[in-house]
Amino acid sequence: MKNFIYVLLIMIILSCSNKEENTNSSNFDITELSILNSSGTTPKKGDPIILTISLENKGTDVEEVEVIPLLSSNRFSDFQDVKLKGKKVMLAAGEKTSITINAGPFIHDKSTDKHYALGSGEYVISSILINEKVDKDFSGKTFSITSSNSILVPVLFDPVYLTKIGYAGGIEAYLEKAFTRKVELYENETYTTFLGGLDEMMDINHIFYVIETKNVEQVDEEGGKCEKALALAKEELGLANNWNGPVGTQKANHGFDYLMALSRDSFGGVACGWLNVQVTGVFDFDLSLERSQILVIHETSHLLGSPHCDPLQSYVMCAGEKHQKYIDEGTYVYNIVSRNQMSNKFD
Repeated sequence: MKNFIYVLLIMIILSCSNKEENTNSSNFDITELSILNSSGTTPKKGDPIILTISLENKGTDVEEVEVIPLLSSNRFSDFQDVKLKGKKVMLAAGEKTSITINAGPFIHDKSTDKHYALGSGEYVISSILINEKVDKDFSGKTFSITSSNSILVPVLFDPVYLTKIGYAGGIEAYLEKAFTRKVELYENETYTTFLGGLDEMMDINHIFYVIETKNVEQVDEEGGKCEKALALAKEELGLANNWNGPVGTQKANHGFDYLMALSRDSFGGVACGWLNVQVTGVFDFDLSLERSQILVIHETSHLLGSPHCDPLQSYVMCAGEKHQKYIDEGTYVYNIVSRNQMSNKFD
């Protein structure tokens, strides 16, 4: 009899071990999932996504349910089972409903304190937690985000930076104004105006993801400002390794395109194309908004392919503050020589 009981216990243990871990044993069932953008079409890079989840209470009681989707990328590394923001609802017995959850284009997984961007590529809702139970059996879990002209940029921001230049409008507004501030393009004695700034001239759309952090120079990492920024990005974004280059959308950077760090230090700026990063500081002898913003777009223009100086000086890529249009109007002027070497290197 003892041997029989022992064998029975072993069989029960083996039977339990063969079942899939964390399967959904609740009364709730997800049958279908769709992922679209706000226009009801396939999401493009830069779009927030809207998840519509079909849910049914198969139990006999009214219950509250919390639904949390987990997202994985088939393109970007260290982008697996990222928790999206969940939603709670009450469902009566037998009731069916649709739950909508918004996400992106940037995601902060609070359970891991890691940050992600929805770059172009294929994704999958690997599972959905229903009151902490796992449901993997539903349709529509795989979707794609198509390419666009959006560029998803994490900005590591030393708050003293804005204090020094006396700008009180917030870092997001500051950057958006810098990249959409009117520029003119000079070619053969002719000026072409782009009211939408560098972004319009290049037909790109910067979307910034700002993280307030310490100054780059405070990072304990060998090398210059760029190398310190890479290490800081690992710490702040939760990357598996330091930020990865060269210029272009790299699979190891959680879906982000290029890295920007803003420093309080007086050095102007530096762009390291082989590392896919630009670090912009200030000039203590000129803390004007015009001078600080021209420094920011100057360094990004290097990542887009511009050399440091044009054949003629007094343009954005070479002593742009000396151009008469800058002096008279605060207008940033690019030389066609620079523009011809610039392109969107991010996909």
